[in-house]
Formats: sequence, C-alpha cells, structure tokens
Amino acid sequence: MRPLSQSSSADWVAAGTDHWNLTIQGFVPAVYDAYARVLHEIEQGDEPATWASVAAANRQPFDSLAQWTSISIDPDGEEWRGRPRVGTLTPSVARELSEVLAAFTATPATCFFGLWEGFGASELPPDAQLFESNLRSMGLFEGPIQDATHSFSSWPWSQLANLWWPSDRAWFVVSEIDYDSTIVAGSRECIDALLRTPGIEALEVSPGDTLAIS
Repeated sequence: MRPLSQSSSADWVAAGTDHWNLTIQGFVPAVYDAYARVLHEIEQGDEPATWASVAAANRQPFDSLAQWTSISIDPDGEEWRGRPRVGTLTPSVARELSEVLAAFTATPATCFFGLWEGFGASELPPDAQLFESNLRSMGLFEGPIQDATHSFSSWPWSQLANLWWPSDRAWFVVSEIDYDSTIVAGSRECIDALLRTPGIEALEVSPGDTLAIS
C-alpha cells in the first residue's frame, strides 16, 4: 500500500457522499444494485458469539437494522460482556470480505483506500493526499485488494481503512468511524455471494435504511 500525492481517484467519493444524509446511500458515492451490512466481530476473549446469538441469548428482536445497544441487554438489564469494534473491521473479516469482493472486480490489483485523519493511534504519512468523504478528511492510498487487511496502527491495536474500492468502482466498502458495522455496495451477484459467505455475519439492507442510533 502506498500513499497517493493527488486525490483525483477519490474525487467521485467527495462528490457523491452526503454528510447530512444518514441513510446507507448517503455514505456510498454511487448507486449500486444491492447493499449489505457486515456486522463487526464481537471481541470477548476465546468464546465466540455473533450478533444473532447475542440477541437470541438476551431474548431481543433481531433484524437487519438491529443496534448493538438494544440487543446486548438481557431482560434483567445486564449488558453482554463483549462488544464489537467501532470504525473498523477486524483483519480476519477484512480478509474474508476481500476474497469475496476480488471475484467481482476486473481490477483487484488496483484498489484505493481511505483512512480518517483523526484516529489518535494512526498517523497519516506526510505525503498522503487528503480527500473528503461525508465532510471527513481521509488520507488516500493505493494497493491491491489484499491490502484491505493492512493496519494503520501498531500491535496490539488494529485500525483498517475506513473506505475501499477498486479502480473500476465495481463495489464500495465503508466502515464509518462511529458505526459498529460496515456497509458494502455492489452488484446483485456480489452481495448475494457476500451474504452466503461463512465467517462473515452480513445482512441485506436497502439504500434508504439508516444505521444511526435513534
């Protein structure tokens, strides 16, 4: 992955995102056939859990727009012992996702990545060009799709890119810094393949849906 010194590859992102539109389509710079929400992994030590299993254990309703703050509380008011990361995928899920998406672009060797400049544990290189997405300043990088697992923070922390897309714009991925899930937009075939992928907890959403906590 290398930082880019000019932002023309991301101009369409700045032009197509809308900070005041909190629906899915406000975070994605183009219209795609289908959209999915990838739920971030729950960090709780060695005992695995999914959002769906947590909701079931706590007897909470669960659907494609479920919020962690709702499903993580049991009927007695006790909160689940783990929680998902906010603002980033984990490397393992990013690897699984990149393997799915690689089959749905003609340019997997040329992808672009955006990292929000405000993360305290991640410092942008001085030669990285900034661009705007939803009024947030992002550093722009280029690399193959495998770089989706690259962490901009030192171990044991992990901060992956907030945005990534291929040169042919066949799909778009956004991990909004305040959200505990990631939006993926692409063709119908791409999203169907993602929804069938073991190891990724993903649910289909519509462009007019919102993930904002009301």
